[in-house]
Parts: sequence; structure tokens; C-alpha cells
Amino acid sequence: MKKLSDYIKEKFGIHEDKFLEAMQMSPGAEGYLHGSLGELLFKEYVELKGFEALRIKEKPKGGYNAKSDKARGNFYIRKKASTRDGWYVIENKGIKTNAETHLFGLYTKKNLFTHLKSLAFPKPDYLERSYRKGLNAYKKARAEWERKNPGAHFPAFSWDKKTPGSRAFNLIGYWKNEAELKTWVENLNDMSLTKDDYLNLKGPIRILATHAPSNRVAPATGIKQTAPLVSDFNIMCVDLFQRIGAHQFVFMNPNSISHSPTSPEHLYQNYYIDYIIPGVKDTLKLSHPWYGDIEQCIKQTHPIPRKMDKSQLDLR
Repeated sequence: MKKLSDYIKEKFGIHEDKFLEAMQMSPGAEGYLHGSLGELLFKEYVELKGFEALRIKEKPKGGYNAKSDKARGNFYIRKKASTRDGWYVIENKGIKTNAETHLFGLYTKKNLFTHLKSLAFPKPDYLERSYRKGLNAYKKARAEWERKNPGAHFPAFSWDKKTPGSRAFNLIGYWKNEAELKTWVENLNDMSLTKDDYLNLKGPIRILATHAPSNRVAPATGIKQTAPLVSDFNIMCVDLFQRIGAHQFVFMNPNSISHSPTSPEHLYQNYYIDYIIPGVKDTLKLSHPWYGDIEQCIKQTHPIPRKMDKSQLDLR
């Protein structure tokens, strides 16, 4: 504790209690710390699995725009025993902390029931419907883009029909029927449906969703969206701590997940990994393209290694 106390005194000129007060009133500062901790723990995780892990600069000389388009991540990794030159670029992300309220408005029992019903009792053709919806959005965007760019090529639509869209899971089997689900919802305490309860892991459900805002311009089409490009990295690593209370990582290959339907070079900003429902579904049940082990992700999805750009390395 003395080492921490000395660090706080030297860096900030205050005592621990004042430092704690400042942290508690600054969600932004907490967010930076969560990000740094996630990267630190990821590095330890892959090194224990026999990987080298070399940090990539956040801002190379010349600013963020000087980042290589092939190294828009946090780490280069490869197996220590590997004789190949190839490296995987890893992008570390946190989890979205307000999906329940910001994205779905689950403040009422009615909204919560409707939301869960669609996941627990989906229509038999829900995968086909999701695929068709994405394909229709793609065709509309392609037609509009090609009208403005005659003779140019719009990238192909490449969704997997087995895992279409931003969701790769369901909640089938956790309630016997809609009546049982409705009874479960009606028995909830109304006060547990507040923004604070969801944020503090006291709400009735926890949505595990990616949070990947990143203004990127697609190289082939020039389309700008607030999400990463599929080509920015080999593997996304998401730390689930802020939604499950433990530092657990999940992984996906951007080439194995549905791209944005209106810009095939972009990913979605939010993918829905899984749900935790205390007392009903207390553990993760991951489905492709999400994996709880990085080696399984590599083995099953075959990301293509990249040549290291040494100018991107953070050698501090």
C-alpha cells in the first residue's frame, strides 16, 4: 500500500482518499483504467499460453492517422516457438455498460418481457429472416452506391446464414413457455429496472455487447461509419469484467462475423455476445463466432497472419 500511496503522492500531489474521490466522480478516468487493466491482463493471459505479445503504439509519430491500416490494434502476438514471420493483430475492447437502457430501453416490465420473448421464443425462421433483412439492406446500399459510382465495384455480401446479423446466441430453453417468462418478469422488483441497477449489475439481465466506436473510412467504397473495418485487426478480444464482475476474455475473428450490411468493409459497433440472467442463466454459453479461448478462436476461424510493421511497435 505504501508503494501505491507514494505513487499517488508523486504523480498527483494528493493522498489516497482524495484520489479515490476524484476517481469516483470521473467515469472517463475509470474507463481508461479499465482499458489499461484489460490490456495488461490480456498480455499475461496470452504469455501464459506461450505467445509473444508486443504492444502496438496508440499514436505513432505523426498522430493517429499514422497508424498502419494493418495494425489498428493493441498487440501483435504469435507463438513463441513459431518460426514463421506472421503475427496476429489483436484489438482489445471493453464491454458496453449501458446496452440495457441505451439500446433497448428496458425500464419497464412490458419492454423487458417483449425483449426476452423475442430471444427465448423466436420464430422458427428467425435466422432466415435476419439474413434476408441484412441482404435487403445490402442490396439497397449497393444500388445507391453504384448509382453514384458507375462502373465501380461494391464489395460482396458475405454473411454466414447460420449466424446472420449482430447476434450469435439465443435464450431458447430457459423458460418453458411465454406464460412462465411473463410470470418471471412480473415477479421482478420494479425498482430493479433502473439505469443505476443495470449499471451496478443489480438489474434482472446483463447484456454482453461489444462497444467499438471508431470512425473509419472504407478504402474501396469511401463509406464512413462509426465502427472498425473488417481488415483493421485479426482478432477482437473483449474483457467482460464490467458486466460479469470478473476479468474473462472472449474472442472473435472479424472475418467470421457478420459485417455491416450497408458497408461490407465495416464491422458493427455492437455485437451481442450473450446474456447473463441471474438465477436463470448464470454462466456464458458462447456460440461461433465467439470463443472463450484464443487458441480455439485461431484454430476454428483461421485468421491470416500479418507481417509486422516495426514502426508501429511501442518500445517503451
